[in-house]
Amino acid sequence: MHDFRARIHIRAERRIRFLGTLLALLFLSWPAFPQEASHYSRIRDAKWYARQLQSLREEVAKIDTDVRSLVEARKSGKGITDAVALDQEPEGVTSEGQMEVLRKRRVLLLRQIDELEEQARHNAIVPRELRTEYSPEEPATPTKGRLNREAKDLENLLAQEEEHLDHDRKEVELLQRNQKLKAQQEYSNPEPPSRRSKPSEIVAISRRLTEKQAEVQDAEQRVADLEDRLEDLRRISAAESQTETDAVAGKSANDSENGHDEKDEAFWRKQFAAIDYKITTAQTELDILQRELNLGLVQYDPNPATAMKESVTRKEINEHRKAIEDKKKEIVSLFR
Repeated sequence: MHDFRARIHIRAERRIRFLGTLLALLFLSWPAFPQEASHYSRIRDAKWYARQLQSLREEVAKIDTDVRSLVEARKSGKGITDAVALDQEPEGVTSEGQMEVLRKRRVLLLRQIDELEEQARHNAIVPRELRTEYSPEEPATPTKGRLNREAKDLENLLAQEEEHLDHDRKEVELLQRNQKLKAQQEYSNPEPPSRRSKPSEIVAISRRLTEKQAEVQDAEQRVADLEDRLEDLRRISAAESQTETDAVAGKSANDSENGHDEKDEAFWRKQFAAIDYKITTAQTELDILQRELNLGLVQYDPNPATAMKESVTRKEINEHRKAIEDKKKEIVSLFR
């Protein structure tokens, strides 16, 4: 009885081994499942990371060279002085100020380099590929065979998104300047906030500025996505035959001629909207420039060297006056 059970157990183990071997062979010989073709994305492109890091490292190297030159000049006493040059506009006014500005800029650049390298590691980019030096990227020019309607539509959409991004960045700049002016106006008011009749405008401006900055980030992401899609279209698509391209081009030309009359109203609406935006933006900037000029006439810079230089050269005042005159001319030309 014991031998009978042992034989059954041995047969069962053999069958299990045979079945496992058979399943392993079937799994290894099974054809690979078709995978979806990967699309281009800059966050997975080692060359894109390398080019971004290369430009940042070159700027860091230039800053290091400038700082060493300033330090050596201060040690030797040649080519540097503690006097303020009224005919020059160095970024830091004095040599110590210049070095401080350069060091802050260097810290910011190193932080950007660390963030890019961390993002590259997160996307499985090999570190040695990040240290490869590439020549400056040349603008991609698609071949005639690939310059079809899809690529043209994508390029037009990208141009529109870039225009919207420029508008949003301009609005952010104007809001920041307006916020600074309003803050200085409120801080200079001798009345306590509890006795003021009007509520503070800084809160509303800050809320609008936060919303607009979020819109800028969304627009930047849309532009990046469209650039990736366009690059993907240029990379993975095969060149079409010249005959097919000519046929598509001819059809597009005919469609454009047939639909020209229908698009006239939309075209002019877009033109008028663009002019209206330019006028509104120019008037807003003119108002901010005039307020900045009025503030500059009565307020001194907290940096004594800058205040002394401005009292002699009146550079910022003159620049604001010129900017105001140019902006007025721009508004007059837009109304014509």
